[in-house]
Amino acid sequence: MPRGARKESKSCFYHTIVQGINKEYIFGKEEYIQMYKKIISKKLKDSNVTILAYCIMNNHAHFLMYSEKSAFISKYMQKLNIAYSTFYNKVNKRVGYVFRDRFYSQEILSQRQLYICLKYIHNNPVKAKITKNMSEYKHSSYNEFFGEKCIIDDESLKLLFGTTKNFKEQFNFIHNTLDDDNEIFIDIKEKNISDFIYEMEETYNKKINEMKNEKSILKNVIKEARNQTDVTIEELAQILEVSKSTVGNYSKK
Repeated sequence: MPRGARKESKSCFYHTIVQGINKEYIFGKEEYIQMYKKIISKKLKDSNVTILAYCIMNNHAHFLMYSEKSAFISKYMQKLNIAYSTFYNKVNKRVGYVFRDRFYSQEILSQRQLYICLKYIHNNPVKAKITKNMSEYKHSSYNEFFGEKCIIDDESLKLLFGTTKNFKEQFNFIHNTLDDDNEIFIDIKEKNISDFIYEMEETYNKKINEMKNEKSILKNVIKEARNQTDVTIEELAQILEVSKSTVGNYSKK
C-alpha cells in the first residue's frame, strides 16, 4: 500500500525522530555518531531544510527542523537514512533495514512549542540519565549555540531567535526556566529492558525476580523501568512475576 503524503505544517517547523530497527543501538559507537553528523551536514546542501537543533542518542535521534514544504524534509530524511544505512550495514557486515520506519514527524504550531521542543531535544540525555546537565552531552547541538558550529548555522539562529546576536540570554531562559510540563512530544526511550534489568541486578545484587520480595526495591524498579524503557505493564509484570495491578499502581507513585 502506498504511503500517504505527510501534512504540511502551518508554521513550517517540525520535530522529527529516527530510530533503529528493533531499537538497535545504531549510534552506539563514537565513530557511528561522527559519521552520522558528517552525513547530516553533507545532505543539508541544496536540501531547502534547516536544522535548528539535534540530539543523537544510542538508538534514536531527534531533530528540530524548518522547511517551507514537508516534501523537502521527507526527501532529506530519505537521503540521510539511505546514506547512513549503507555505511552501517557495510561496517557491520549486515544487510536489511537499519531504521524503524522512515521517520516520525510532529508539527510545531506556536513559538512556545518551538522553544519547549528545543529544550526537550537537548534534555534527552539528562532524562535518560546519561548526563546530569545538557551541556555535558557532546552529541547534541546544545554546545553549538555557544562555540564551534557543526550543523547549526546563522540561519538556524535567525529562525529561532530572529537574530544571530544577543540570543544567548534567551537560549538560557528557555533551557533553565521555561516550564515544559504541559507539552507533549513524541517520546522514545533510550534504554532497552534487557540493559535495564542488568543494571538493576548489579545495583541491588539480586536477580530481577527476587526483587518482588522487598517492597521499596520493587517500587523503584517498576517506576524506573517505566520511565527509562518502553516496557509495557504486562511485560514488566511477567518479568518481575507480580500482578499487572501491582505494576500499574507502583508506576503512578
